[in-house]
Amino acid sequence: MNVKKRKLFLLRNEINLVVSIMLLVLNSLFAFWYYWWTTYTEFEVDLQPLVILEGWDVLPGEFINDSQLVSNVSADWHDPELLSFETGKQDVSLILSQGWRTLEATSTLYVLKPYKSISVEYKSSNHKPEPIELLINADDADIPLDLDFIVQPLPFDEYSVGEHSLYLTLNDTPFTATLIVEDTTPPEATPVNIIIPIGESVYPEMFVTDVYDASPILSIVFTEEPDIYTGGNHPVRIEISDIYNNTGFFESILTIEPNKAPPIFEGLGTIAIMKGNTVLYRHGVTAFDDFGREIQFFVDSSQVNQNVVGNYEVLYWAQDLTGLQTHVSIPVHVLDIDPDYVNERVDTILASILDDSITQVEQLKAIFLWIGDYMSYSSYRGGKSSIYEGAHHALQNRRGDCFVFYSIAELMLTRAEIPNMRIVRIPTTPTPHLWNLVNPDGLGWYHFDSWLALRGSRRENFMFTQSKAEELSRQFSSFMGHRDFYTYVPSLYPDIVP
Repeated sequence: MNVKKRKLFLLRNEINLVVSIMLLVLNSLFAFWYYWWTTYTEFEVDLQPLVILEGWDVLPGEFINDSQLVSNVSADWHDPELLSFETGKQDVSLILSQGWRTLEATSTLYVLKPYKSISVEYKSSNHKPEPIELLINADDADIPLDLDFIVQPLPFDEYSVGEHSLYLTLNDTPFTATLIVEDTTPPEATPVNIIIPIGESVYPEMFVTDVYDASPILSIVFTEEPDIYTGGNHPVRIEISDIYNNTGFFESILTIEPNKAPPIFEGLGTIAIMKGNTVLYRHGVTAFDDFGREIQFFVDSSQVNQNVVGNYEVLYWAQDLTGLQTHVSIPVHVLDIDPDYVNERVDTILASILDDSITQVEQLKAIFLWIGDYMSYSSYRGGKSSIYEGAHHALQNRRGDCFVFYSIAELMLTRAEIPNMRIVRIPTTPTPHLWNLVNPDGLGWYHFDSWLALRGSRRENFMFTQSKAEELSRQFSSFMGHRDFYTYVPSLYPDIVP
């Protein structure tokens, strides 16, 4: 190695040594400064209050404002054993460190308790919940809260019955509450008192009106079936339930009205059959109670022998729900002639002299005139218990006494559907006489004596009043000796047009 290179090498070594010594001195000075600064100088840290929910964890460093994190400040609990994260507001003691320097500081911790679930009544409110309403002790936090829904909820009345999750966030940390929608409200209704005839069916729906419930109605029933067969007032209790088994009870009064009059029969009339034929006792017959309701009736035909010609009686009786009874005896004539044959012959005659275009009064006159033209008077010794016997005699022989005239007239009137009934001269008179009462077109009851059709000028008297009957009786007394020709027992018959 030459001298020049050697000197250059030694110079480099000396420079490096000087640099190393200077760096060592600078490091020592910095270390001394840093020790002094971190040990003997004061420092400040900006702390912030924290808000958490019950059950959340929190670290001491979270109390340091984010802007201080660059200062290498660390935090620790002052006394961990004294820490309590119970619900409410509390002061928290911290030890803050920066290098060898430490600082005791206090911040505030708010531990809020959320509602795990809230319950609302179904359809009872259109309120839309606010986030703060889902914290039990939100008033403990006297600082603004960074609290909001993640998914905005609906108004309460738009939720169905059941559980619904509400999603929220507090300080960017999500949590969930449960909305429980319940229906615990019983149905509402207005009780109604009911009045019914005895025995009438009733249903629970009849005793309530304005029935309302937020949920569908499941049932409306009697708590106990009411007694509908005993007259008077009866308390009735109605139970209304919805599909969630909420039940409301309502009390009404059921009034049972008893029958005040005994049953009546319709369709009863003298029965005439040909010997050996079957009798249809119930055909066309109906029994009604005082309220016009059809009721069951009974027939006792044990006295009738349809194989033997004769006159019998059949008993009809009915009893209503109140216990009132009606008994009616109806004549049954078993004949050697066929009543159906007689009816057919009468119907043929009526078809030839009547039509639907004329009134019943005009029909009466046509029947009256036909009998006068067709019949003549003579004594009659045949059976007089059945109009069929009398009418059959009239049709076969074209003559007869007043019973025969009466019989053919009654049968023709009945088949023409003109209201009529038999009327008999008062029994105290020397000889009997029969004629008809008629009520054409609902005009009232008039006398109708087809025997008069034989008497020339009197053929216009096909229907006559009571005063006319008295005048005719006076006329007949002068040449027939019958002062009481049209005298009868008024109490046995309806009022006759005077």
